[in-house]
Amino acid sequence: MRTGILIAAGVVALAACRSGPEANNQAESAPEANTVGAESETAAAERLVRSRIGSNGEASFAQPQTGTRQGVSVVCGSYRQGGREHRYIVVNRDDVFIEPEMREGQMAQAVTEFCGDGELG
Repeated sequence: MRTGILIAAGVVALAACRSGPEANNQAESAPEANTVGAESETAAAERLVRSRIGSNGEASFAQPQTGTRQGVSVVCGSYRQGGREHRYIVVNRDDVFIEPEMREGQMAQAVTEFCGDGELG
C-alpha cells in the first residue's frame, strides 16, 4: 500500500512541475498502446513523446534507460529537436513528462528521483 502511495505522490509531483499550455493536458496513449504487448518500453516511450511534441520525424532519440521504480515501468531519455536536446520521462506507458513543459530545474529533480542519475533498474 505504501509503495502505491509513493508512486502516486511522485507522479503528482511531476505533474505539478508542468508549465505552459500543455500543462493541463494528460498525454494521450494511442488505443493500441495497451494491446500491443510486443512493443518495447523504449519504443512505446518514443512514440508517446513524438505524439506529445508533434514531431514528424525531426526528433532523434538517444540514451534511453528503462526499468522499474516500485513496480512501475519508467523510461528516461533524451531527444534532439530543432538543434536542442531535451530530456523526457515516461511512467507506466501513460504519463509523459518532457523538459520544455517543465519549469526551470524541475526536470533535473525529476530525473534524479525517477531515473536515479543513471541507476534506473
